[in-house]
Order: sequence, then structure tokens, then C-alpha cells
Amino acid sequence: MYCMTEKLNENDKFITNLKNSDHTLAQFYHLNAMNPDSFKQRFDLENNGREIAVANVIEKYMSDLSLTSEQVENIDALKKGAKVVIGGQQAGLFGGPLYTLHKIFSIITLSEELKEKYHKKVVPIFWIAGEDHDFDEVNHTFAYNSKKAKLHKIKYHTMTPPESNVSRYSPDKEELRDTLNQFFQALPETQHSQSIINLYRNVIDQYDNWTDMFKALLNEIFKAYGVLFIDANDEGLREVEKPFIKQLIIQHHEVDTAFRATQARTKESGLEQMIQTDTNVHLFLHEDNMRQLLTFENGQFKLSKSDKVYSTAELLNILEQEPGRFSNNVVTRPIMEEWLFNTVAFIGGPSEIKYWAELSDVFKVVDVSMPIVLPRLRISYINERTEKLLSQYQLDLNKVLVDGIDEDKQRFVRAQASDSFLEQVEQMKQRQDELYKNLLLEVSNSNDNRLLVDKNNEIHQQQYDYLLNRYLLNIERENDISMKHFNEINEVLHPMGGLQERIWNPIQIMNEFGIDVFKPSTYPPLSYTFDHIIVKP
Repeated sequence: MYCMTEKLNENDKFITNLKNSDHTLAQFYHLNAMNPDSFKQRFDLENNGREIAVANVIEKYMSDLSLTSEQVENIDALKKGAKVVIGGQQAGLFGGPLYTLHKIFSIITLSEELKEKYHKKVVPIFWIAGEDHDFDEVNHTFAYNSKKAKLHKIKYHTMTPPESNVSRYSPDKEELRDTLNQFFQALPETQHSQSIINLYRNVIDQYDNWTDMFKALLNEIFKAYGVLFIDANDEGLREVEKPFIKQLIIQHHEVDTAFRATQARTKESGLEQMIQTDTNVHLFLHEDNMRQLLTFENGQFKLSKSDKVYSTAELLNILEQEPGRFSNNVVTRPIMEEWLFNTVAFIGGPSEIKYWAELSDVFKVVDVSMPIVLPRLRISYINERTEKLLSQYQLDLNKVLVDGIDEDKQRFVRAQASDSFLEQVEQMKQRQDELYKNLLLEVSNSNDNRLLVDKNNEIHQQQYDYLLNRYLLNIERENDISMKHFNEINEVLHPMGGLQERIWNPIQIMNEFGIDVFKPSTYPPLSYTFDHIIVKP
């Protein structure tokens, strides 16, 4: 396999502006990611003193996995104070969308480049957002059926979805196996299919917890790279976090005020509002088997799904006795992550790094240093057939990735149509418009007749549009093979109106290119870039 890069002409210029050190963005990020001095500053920053405790938690968390020498070495380096590059994601079904893997590749790539450039050990860390409770976001994925050129939604069904963290959830294994079978029923059987099925079945059999299954799958793919994993909802990690959770409880008003003020400034600067939350505490409490949001009202902390209230002293007592009941929300999770780790750079998706801008002053209020914030790598996979179809219809890859193929398909259909027919229909529409204007003049003094002429013209124009659309539809039907080709290109490179990596599952690539496709021995070496990466067999 090998790769090339494409500069995408995207409508959203956020990443381009970040790359260009745009002043509007710069005011909300503490460090300029384009300035080498920023990286030196992060390496020179004194460690927080929590590295041994955090490394021990990671070591215990990963003790149920078969670790490589690279991972063992990185755990030891973490204990000795090595800086990290970090990023994370929710625990998606069967690994989630491809961009989850691309985040990890981003973390690996940047870690290696920083290690080479600054001659310092840098540890790649992947943060599993196991404290999230929105199960609808992680219980499904998509399989692309190449024979029908169609995407199939594959969903794990349960009558009792978790109301608490996904890390507390143990799925029905038989249902999960059935879901895996549904996925592979949508795929063409290849020489790799059975080995991939065996891998996923073994993980389902060996692990009981939703996030543990996710961890095990990712570890199987990335262990040779030395990546370390941690679940944000890990009990051991929560013990380490106790002092900072206490600070967040005590300073909840200052934290919320800083967040609201910064968010207002980002909106005034023309940036899109990313974080939607009504709480003023930005912490959850596990109560009555539910993850409940805390809000401070009338001198008490209230829960979102029950009538229970707590004083500050009572909440701090719960924290002391049962820290595992607390978890962060979208505002405090990034802050907690940086409080724990000695981070050089955080890697996130486009939306993630946008909402970090809204947290600028929160970092300052709680005296936590914001790291360099960078977007993850964006990667699409093109096989020989897709490349052949692009060439056959003379399509521009960049345009297809960004906009899909609707415009190109319509151009193809019109090229097969009669120019004379199209022109005559257009002339009829123009003549109808002229007649309509003349008739309006004739009835200008009668409102009822004006409405009558308006309605009549609307009917005529609709009929001409119907004639044109049905004529073009008939041409599509006459060229059904080409229409299937266009649809195939779209579902591969621009599925559901976006990039492939947001929809496709890693299984799709493994089934076509092999179970080891993402391993160092097979996957092409990457360089960190803001451009779009195209991987070919």
C-alpha cells in the first residue's frame, strides 16, 4: 500500500485558518501549533508530578491485554516523566467509524515525528470516553455492500439500553454475535473474512464490558505501535482525579463563568457555537443506576433525573468515599485530561478542536496548561475499482471527496440527452413566463383573476419541470449501469454526504485488504499533515 495527499477545497476553512495561524483563532488557543517554539515550550514545561500514579493506573487497566515490548517500554517511559501526545473517542460498535483509527494514527505519527525532531521520548495515549452515556451514538455502524452499491446500517439492538456510562454496560453476547453476522452478510466474502470474524468473536467471548471489547480490538490493531489506552471512567483513574474533582466542585461558579464568557467571545468573533449545555457545574454523579447531571441552584447541588439534593459538604464526602460515582461533562473532560497528563499536543477531530476554543479561560481559571491543539489526520481509502471508475468518467477526486457526485452525474445524464429537446423545453418555459406576465397586465384590476393567472402559470411551469425531470430520469434508466457506477463512487468516497472515514467501519478495509492492513508491516508510513491522505493498495 502507498499514500498520497490531496488539498481539499473545503467550505469550512477552520483547519486552513488554524494552519495559517489566523488571529481570530489564535486568541482562543494558548499556543501556536505552527510555531516550533510552542513544542519546545511544552517539552520544557515542568511535569505535574502525577506521571507515576497515572502510569500505574494504565498498567493495571491494560493488564488483561497481551502487551508488546513497545507498550511495556512506553509504560516505563511514562513513569519516568515522558511527555505524551493524546486524543480520544467514544467506544463505537466494532471499533466505530474509521476516523477513530485515524485519530490513533495521528497520535502515533506526531509522537514519532516529535521524538525524532526533539530527541525526547513521546508516548502515544488513546483516551476512551467510557464515561459517556449516550448509547445511541455508539450502538451502530455501517457496512457497504459493493454488489448493490448500498450502505446498510448495522445496529446492536437491546430493550434495556444503559442509563449510565457505557463502561458500566455489559452487552448481550449472543445479540452482539448476531450483529456481527449481519455486518458480514452485507460484505462480499473474501479470503480475509473468516480470520476477521474469528478475531471479533474472540473479543466478544473474552470480554464482558462494552469498552473493554473496544479496548481489546484497538489494542489488537495498534499494539505493535506501542499505543497505551486508558478509560476515562476507570475506577483507579478516578482515585487519582479526586483532588481536581474537589477543585471543580468548589470552583464550579468560576468554571462556568469562564466558560460562558469565552463562549460568548467566540460567537462574537464569528465562530460557530459548539458546546450546548445548561448545567452550571459541569460534572455528573452516578445515582440510582443513572448518570445524572449536577446543577447548582439555591445553594444546593441538584440531580437531573431525581429529586435528590446535596450540599457542598455532602458532595465532597461522596467524592472522598466513592470517587467513581463522579464523571466529567464536555466542558471539564478536556481539562481533566490535561490535569492528568504531561501533554505536548492534543489531537482531535474538527469539531473537537473547535470546542476547545470555548474552554480557553476555563484552563486559566483552574490553573491547567492548555497543550498544543491539532486536528487529526484525514484519510480515505481507494481500491483499484474506484480509481478505475474515477478515470472512466473523468471525475476530479478532490471534488468528489468534498461535494460527492451529484453534479457530475447530472452532467453525464445531460450529455446523453438531446440538446434540441432540452432547448425546446426551456423555450416553452420562457414563452409561458412571457404569456403569464402579459395575462397579469390584463387582469391587474382584479385580485381574484390575478390569483387565477398565478395558479395557472404555476401548474404550467410544474408540468414543464415534470416533463424535463421525467425525460432525464428515463435517460438515467437507459444508462442504469453508469448510474450504478456513480452511486458506487459516491458511497465509497462521499457516503451520506460526508467523508468516508465518518461512516465506514474498519472491518470494511480489513475485509478487502487483510486483517493486518493497519499493522506497521502493511500500512504505509504517514507524515503528519493538514492535507487529506489517500491510501491505495
